[in-house]
Amino acid sequence: MTFNKSKKKLPLIAGGILLVGAVAAWLGSSDSSETADVPTFEVQQGDLQINVLQGGEIRALRNEEMKSEIEISTKIISLIPEGYLVTEKDIQQQKVLVELDNSELKTRIQDNEILFQTTVASYIEADEAREIQKSENLSLAREQRQTSLFALMDFEKYLGKDTAAKILATASLPNDADSFDTIANALEEENTFDPDAKKAVEERSVTDSLNSDSTARIDFSSFLSADSSSDGAAQQQLRQLTDALLLSRSELAVAKQKVESAERLVAKNFISKAQFENDQVNLEKVTLLVKTAETQLDLFKKYEFPKQCETFISAYREALNKLRRTVRANRSKMAQAESRYQTAKRRYDMELAKKEDLERQLNACSIVATTSGLVAYGDLNASASTRYSESIEEGSTIRFRQTILTIPDMSQMGVSVNIHESQVKKVRVGQPVLVTVDAEPGKVLQGKVAELAVLPDSASSRYTPSLKVYPCTIHIEGSHSWLKPGMNAKVEVIIQQLADVMYVPVQSIEVENDQHYCYVEAGGKLDRREITTGAFNDDFIEVRQGLNPGDLVALSLPKRTNAGPPSPTKPNTPDSPPPANAAKAKSPIKEKEKVAVLN
Repeated sequence: MTFNKSKKKLPLIAGGILLVGAVAAWLGSSDSSETADVPTFEVQQGDLQINVLQGGEIRALRNEEMKSEIEISTKIISLIPEGYLVTEKDIQQQKVLVELDNSELKTRIQDNEILFQTTVASYIEADEAREIQKSENLSLAREQRQTSLFALMDFEKYLGKDTAAKILATASLPNDADSFDTIANALEEENTFDPDAKKAVEERSVTDSLNSDSTARIDFSSFLSADSSSDGAAQQQLRQLTDALLLSRSELAVAKQKVESAERLVAKNFISKAQFENDQVNLEKVTLLVKTAETQLDLFKKYEFPKQCETFISAYREALNKLRRTVRANRSKMAQAESRYQTAKRRYDMELAKKEDLERQLNACSIVATTSGLVAYGDLNASASTRYSESIEEGSTIRFRQTILTIPDMSQMGVSVNIHESQVKKVRVGQPVLVTVDAEPGKVLQGKVAELAVLPDSASSRYTPSLKVYPCTIHIEGSHSWLKPGMNAKVEVIIQQLADVMYVPVQSIEVENDQHYCYVEAGGKLDRREITTGAFNDDFIEVRQGLNPGDLVALSLPKRTNAGPPSPTKPNTPDSPPPANAAKAKSPIKEKEKVAVLN
C-alpha cells in the first residue's frame, strides 16, 4: 500500500502560513474589513489519508526476564550495572549478573536436612518391613499348604485313592492332588496384596468351594466292600477281620466234627472221658473266637471305619480352612505393611521435593548470564509507577517472581500505545502503521497493528476513572539497530485512504443544533453555509456537499454580527458522521472539542 504524504502536507503548510499571517493582521488592526481580520483556507480537492495519531513508547516484542526464584523476600547483594552488554563469552563463563542473599535459605536447608534423614530412615524401614512381611506370608502359606496336602494323603492312604476321591467329591472338597493345587495356587495368589477389587473377586470365586461346609452326614459304609480292589488301609483291615472270622468259623466246624467223633468214641470206650471233655472245651473256645471275630468285624464296619473316615475328612477340611484363614490373615498383614510403606514413601517424596526445591532456590541466588544483549533493570513492560515502587538496586528487597533484570531482543521491536475510547472503534488488527521516533525524526518506519485490547486499561482507570484507553501493540517491520527500548515514538494508524475528495481543516467547522457549518468568503463578506461532512483525521475533514474546490473558508469563526445570512441548507447524508448534541449554543468551539463532536 502506498500513501500520498505530499498531498496531505502541502495544504497543511499552506494553511499554517495563512493562519499565522491572518492572526498577525488581526491583532494589528481590529477595525479592518470583515474578511481582513479572519484567516482563510482554500478548499482542496485531492487524496486524503484518514488516520489515528497517538504517542507511545518503543518496546522489544520479546524480552528475556530474569526473576527471583526464591519463595521468600530477599535482598540484592551485588548487581551488574544497567546497560551492560552481555556477550557470548559471558554466557560461556556463566558470568554472575545478580547475587541475592542466601543466609536464610542455608538455615532452612540445615533444618530440613535433619527431618529429611529421619524420613529416609522411616522409608527404608517401611520398605524392608514390607519385604519381610511378603516372605513371612509366603512361608506361612506354603507350610499350611503342605499340612493340607498331607491331610489329603492320609485320607487317600486310609481309603484308597479312588474311594477317597468319591467321598471328597460328595463332600464338595478337592478330591485329588490336581484340584487341591488349583485351590492352593489361587489362595497363594491372594497372599499378594492387590488393591484391584475385580481381581480379588475372581480369586475368591475359585476358592468358594471351601465355604460349602456341608452339615449332612455321609454314609461311609456304602464305600466299604469286602470284594473291593481298593488298596487303602481300611480295606486291608476289613480283609484281615473278614479272614479272621472265616478262619474262626473253619476252626469251629472242625471242632464240632471232632466233638461229634469223640462223642461216638466215648460211647464205645475207645477214648477216655477226659479227652472228650477237652474236645468240648476246645469247641466252646472256638465258638467264642467266632463270636469275637464277628463282633470285631461288625464294630469296624459300624463304628471304627466311619469314625476314621470322619476324622480324616475333618482334618483335611480343617487344614483347607486354616490355609484359607492364613491367606486372609496374610492379606491383612500385607495391607497394613503396604499402607505403612506408602505413607512413608509419600512423606519421603514430599521431603525430597522440599529438599530439592530449597537447593534449587539456593542455586537461584546467583543469576548467571544466559542470553546476550543489553541489561535493563526491572520489567520494561511494567508501568512507570510500578517500576518506581519496585526499584532495583543493591540492598533493595526483592519479592518472589519479581523481575530483576530484562534483556530485550533488539531484533524485533514494537510500539506500545494507548488508544482513546473515542477512536478505538476505528482501529483494527492488521491495519498499516507509520512510526516516527523522536530520536530520529527524519525516518518513517513501517508497521502494523498486532494487538488491541478488548477492555480498557485498568491501571489508567484507577487514577483517572473518566479516562478510558485501550492498550495497543504495534509491530515494526524489519530490524533497526538504532532503536532502543523506552524511546518516545508517534504512530499513525492508517484507517482509510480517500481518493479525489474535498477537504478543509477541522478548525473551520462550526457545529450548531447537530448541523455542520463553514464560513465562506463571498464578495468581501463571510457567508455561513451548511455542509455535509465525511471522514476526518486530526488535521482535515472530508466535505461531501456544500463547498466547491477553490472556495475560501474561514479558519477561525468570526463574530456572528459580521457574518452574512446563512445559505440554503442541505441535509446531511446518511454517511455523514453524527453531529454532537452538546453543541447547542451559537458560538465557535475549540479545535479539540470539535474533533470529539465530529466523532
